[in-house]
Amino acid sequence: MARATKKRHFFALWCTECKERDDKRRENYKILINIQNQNPKEFELNKFCPFCRKHTTHKTKQISRAQNK
Repeated sequence: MARATKKRHFFALWCTECKERDDKRRENYKILINIQNQNPKEFELNKFCPFCRKHTTHKTKQISRAQNK
């Protein structure tokens, strides 16, 4: 039987426009990404930001390893 490995990791999505305006990273969403298929540093999505109240580009940030278990 094959050994199970953890291929997915938790990442937080933060709004780029809020960061430029307030210089704070507001983590709006938490997602699982398969790191073998996606490069997390280049991963971007257009999501709704409740602070800006519009659709903006969100980038990823690694969440602590304790939550990846």
